[in-house]
Amino acid sequence: MLRTKRFRHALVPIVAALAAVALFACAGETIIQTVEVPVERQVEVRVVETVVVEKEVMVEGEKVVETVVVEREVVREVEKEVPVEVVKEVVREVEKEVAVEVEVEKVIIATPTPGPETFYGLPIPVAAPTISEPPAPVTGSDTVVIRTGLELRGSGIPGDPTGGMFTGSSVTEKFFMTDAGGNAVNQVITGWDLADDADAIGGQALIFNIKPNVPFHGGFGDLSADDVVWAYNKGNPGFNPESATDGGSNWVAFIGDQPLTKIDDMTVRVPLKQFDVRWDTFIFGQSGLGLSITSKKAYDEMGEDWVRENVIGTGPYMVEEYAYDATLQLKAVENHHRKTPDVENIIYEPIVEDAVAEAALRTGSVDVAAVDLRNYPTLTQEGFEIIGAGAGSFHSISFSGNYWQNSIYTPDPDDEETPITLHATVQHHIPWIGDPRRDDFGNPPEGFTSMTRAAQVRQALSFAIDRALIAEVLFSNAAWVNYVYGHDINNPNWQDKWNVEYNPELAGRMLDEAGYPKNANGIRFEMPFFIRIGRGDEEIGTAVVGMWRELGIDMQDWKAQYQTYRPSLIGRTATAPWIHSAGAESPQAPWDWPVVSNAECSGGRPGFNIGIEIQELCQWGTDMNAAQDKQARIEIRNLMADFLHKNNPAIGTVARPNTALVNPKKIASWDMPLSVREAALHHPEFIVTVR
Repeated sequence: MLRTKRFRHALVPIVAALAAVALFACAGETIIQTVEVPVERQVEVRVVETVVVEKEVMVEGEKVVETVVVEREVVREVEKEVPVEVVKEVVREVEKEVAVEVEVEKVIIATPTPGPETFYGLPIPVAAPTISEPPAPVTGSDTVVIRTGLELRGSGIPGDPTGGMFTGSSVTEKFFMTDAGGNAVNQVITGWDLADDADAIGGQALIFNIKPNVPFHGGFGDLSADDVVWAYNKGNPGFNPESATDGGSNWVAFIGDQPLTKIDDMTVRVPLKQFDVRWDTFIFGQSGLGLSITSKKAYDEMGEDWVRENVIGTGPYMVEEYAYDATLQLKAVENHHRKTPDVENIIYEPIVEDAVAEAALRTGSVDVAAVDLRNYPTLTQEGFEIIGAGAGSFHSISFSGNYWQNSIYTPDPDDEETPITLHATVQHHIPWIGDPRRDDFGNPPEGFTSMTRAAQVRQALSFAIDRALIAEVLFSNAAWVNYVYGHDINNPNWQDKWNVEYNPELAGRMLDEAGYPKNANGIRFEMPFFIRIGRGDEEIGTAVVGMWRELGIDMQDWKAQYQTYRPSLIGRTATAPWIHSAGAESPQAPWDWPVVSNAECSGGRPGFNIGIEIQELCQWGTDMNAAQDKQARIEIRNLMADFLHKNNPAIGTVARPNTALVNPKKIASWDMPLSVREAALHHPEFIVTVR
């Protein structure tokens, strides 16, 4: 079941309520029945019904059921709502009772059982009362123009460093999508099985049955096992070290260096290195990791350069025009195997500045745009409406260089681990980096080791961040504080013991104790600091830089695109702390997910890493994936939170909702499946325009 992501009220949970059918008839009450009906327009019918109902009453301390004759006037409103039709009955009862006492042992009322919802809601921006109308759209109802940010990059080659695979735009498809609760729903498969497999490193393999008659765009034949095997083997950095795929450490931990294999034309075997409880929605899900499926035939026939510029997928939209960082224009696929879009053309336009994007909304040249959260109240007053896919982002700081492991982690304790011989980040002393191999490294003051001294520095820096001020000034309180890396305060499992007070005076004393007093110029030590641009980190990073400067840190910050910093992360040579929304990126993720593990563990080499490698996080990730009981996984996650709160190898600043504004004169609805990661917008095939 999909759910509408249109919001008009402040702090409404994003998790949509599943429909419930409650059938009780009592004097003066309203009866609401929800049923499916084949109608498409709203009508009103008034009838008077005479019905016999039963109600519980108390007679001398005993519950009995009375039979009651009821005359009622019923107003039926029939309206179509995507994706089901709903009948609402408003009942005004005038009861004429003839009481008949009967003996009853048990009254059972049948209600539908909703599917489990695995994600929880995040706060959303305030929508102010509308005082004016939005503009008339420039384009017609068959075209929707969507603002994107700085980067608009794609490639049809799995794992290609030049860009993603337009998965969020529904050009390519993965095995699953999500429903409203974040549960997996088949997309290009008909079924799957988890089987014992003696040849797999982890002793298990996933077997996928490919859906037949799923054509690739451009006449490159139907999807088959050959395409799946080629795409994932090429994109998995464990098997293909040249791959720069998004979240590569997750693939390394999940599959390792094992290849996917073809069982027959429509069946694929995926050997596991370590089971991951997120395998369906995060690893193989449409809104999860970016590695998707493109056409092997196109690659074989047209060559690598052509496929790099032409993304050939199986999704509801195909690429009509694409220019790197300039434009992406999509055209609907007729008679699509899963969902034929209602909107013929989707145009993605990269607009770097929020002010320009807001101006485009106000002129009607852009129909959908994610803009500065501070301006949502004003723009909603002007008639624009808030939508989203239930996602948010953490903005975290990694104290890069804390690579504490001596070998490449393997989940099997019987396996011999490969030693790590190069520890490049502890060749010279850096205040926030500890060396677990040499207690006296850096000549720590009495009572400290290299590790405890660096931990105190990191904790002091965390105390010096005024998170509440950042949320208020930069986000008009649409964002909220984030204390512990990867752990959100809105989750019902959050514990107040993990809160971090803002106390710059205490932070200064802690740095003094650690051997970093201010010199004559008021400086304690130098710190390089990388601020990634294009993902909402710039202003937060700048604010943190200012707060740490007040503490006496000589901040040497620089802003650039992520690609300039990535090589040091992949090579495990990074020493400059950086602000990002990578790794444990999604505050809406379930608490029983091992979100802090693969990107913080040596077992993910040579894939992406946030700048730290810690044995405890590796082991807890393995333990969570092995635990059959959800509560057991939650308890392990709590151990992670305790560890991160104490040691601070990475810290939180704020978390924010990822939403967008739409012009309601163009967009009637956009019912997106729940986003597993950060995307504010995805699955454009579900857009319905005003006709």
